[in-house]
Amino acid sequence: MPKKYFKIKLSSGAEIHVYFETANGLIVDFVVKLILKIGHGFYEVIRFDSAHGCPHKDILAPDGSIKRKVWYELFDNNQALDLAVRDLKDNFEIYIERFRKWLKK
Repeated sequence: MPKKYFKIKLSSGAEIHVYFETANGLIVDFVVKLILKIGHGFYEVIRFDSAHGCPHKDILAPDGSIKRKVWYELFDNNQALDLAVRDLKDNFEIYIERFRKWLKK
């Protein structure tokens, strides 16, 4: 099964990391992460993936724990991968602002 990985550089020290695996033109597995660099450290802020048999988004705390999980039961993996990249490109600044507030607590 072909595997692909790429990064999308954003402003504010953020990047989107995209990994997916295909079979017969369909996405069978994917992970899309919003990664934030602060100083010498890297933080995973948001993670979309296809684990647990259903596409979902994990909103992560600074310690890496899951603060909230959003399920996308009506999406197949192809749709969910597109949604993930679009959502992170459109909303990364909001996600980073919220994450930085959590870091201060």
